[in-house]
Amino acid sequence: MRQPIALGLIAVAAFLSGSAGAKDRPGYTKGVADAALIAAARATPLKLIDYDQVLCRNDRTIAAWLKDLTAGEARAIVWTGGGCELVDQNPIDSGSDWCAQATILLKHPKDRDDKPIVEIYFDKPSHGRPSLAYAFRAMTGDAGLERSRQDFETDWLARFPANAKKIQCPDADQ
Repeated sequence: MRQPIALGLIAVAAFLSGSAGAKDRPGYTKGVADAALIAAARATPLKLIDYDQVLCRNDRTIAAWLKDLTAGEARAIVWTGGGCELVDQNPIDSGSDWCAQATILLKHPKDRDDKPIVEIYFDKPSHGRPSLAYAFRAMTGDAGLERSRQDFETDWLARFPANAKKIQCPDADQ
């Protein structure tokens, strides 16, 4: 008689664990609040996503850098959290289950699809909180998928040069 009860308990446990993990409640991605992903991305210092490059002013947050970079050209920066969207067939671009995206709504887009996007990848969370950011991806529409902040910045400033002095590193002579 113990065996049928044990099998019944195992079946109930399997059903509950499968149904709980199958679909997150609204506003959550695999157990992490989308708002927490957004807050973590906005507060991430640039040095965490600069891939061992030592770039000047890399203690700025992603939010501050993006605001400075897009000033005058962006109507708004819309932040979302969820699974990674900027992925392709290359394994290094396979994404993560946890990302935050910043979609840049331009004041004067080339067309309706002209919405540059920056995406910050997070590793596996701990206790429902995002881990440290580990990767940067971006898409401008012109250049395709970009894997570094520096490349995105260079492409942005080629199109919108007005903020170059505010963004770029000062010369060592100054």
